[in-house]
Amino acid sequence: MRWIGAEELRRAFDLAYLIEALERGHRRPRAEIADGLIGPETARYLIRSAHDGAELLGSKLVTIVPGNPESKAIPSVQAVIILFNADDGRPRAVMDATELTYWKTAADSALGARYLARSEARTLLVVGAGGLAPWLVRGHLTVRREIDKVLVWNRTGPRAESLAGRLQGEGIEAQAAVDLEQAAGAADIITTATMARDAIIKGAWLKPGAHVDLVGGFAPDMREADDDTLKRGRLFVDCRDSAREGVGDIAIPLAAGVISQRDMLGDLYDLAGGGIEARRGDEEITVFKNAGGAHLDLMVAAALLERIEAL
Repeated sequence: MRWIGAEELRRAFDLAYLIEALERGHRRPRAEIADGLIGPETARYLIRSAHDGAELLGSKLVTIVPGNPESKAIPSVQAVIILFNADDGRPRAVMDATELTYWKTAADSALGARYLARSEARTLLVVGAGGLAPWLVRGHLTVRREIDKVLVWNRTGPRAESLAGRLQGEGIEAQAAVDLEQAAGAADIITTATMARDAIIKGAWLKPGAHVDLVGGFAPDMREADDDTLKRGRLFVDCRDSAREGVGDIAIPLAAGVISQRDMLGDLYDLAGGGIEARRGDEEITVFKNAGGAHLDLMVAAALLERIEAL
């Protein structure tokens, strides 16, 4: 069994390559997945497992400690992923998956935007300024190259300004936004990466043609968008199985009867396979819930392993 650390993974990393790998993976039969989440809000432990039915199976082991950035200057999310051969069950590799989680999440949202966001989208709003936020910006810019302005909003203004400065250092036209309602109303794409328990994005703010990418709410008691957002937009998810019960942006309005199962029009398997119509016009609002799932981690880890072995 091979250990693959962060530095070796970074040498193989290419965001566009990972987005393509996810698209290819979603054109294959659906993977079997299972999740487990335990622990208090201050230190959660998440296990996500997947079996692709062909070559690989594995689990990602994740700790989520929201206080890390302030108390220890380290990311909130720490992770490793273990891969096994599907044919004989032998362990194949263990990877440092802390950054891999960011890459996978960004590729997931970017693939959703490739299908659902308007091709001429020009303004991107990122809500939240944590470790994931710059990766979401890079992901959306990879698939929507017409974007020429990035707005950054965070509950703490200095963190928004800091992220905007970092993005400017990468040659991205970015600026901090003070008023969230105003910024959301101007955005063609809104991507959210917060730890919000209550909705912070309001459907009434959205302009015609907007695409909303909900990322941060990873638990059943977390949500970032209000009911009106889901009712105004055509709703898609990355994976029906992981979105239906595991994340509050879907589970809460489902339980309240605000939306039904039929309102989840499709997931990435449906979109990649061409089995469903995505965006139907420039005025239509689309909503994508990035719920994650072990199959996504497996697809990304397999792509990186293949690239590392080729190199």
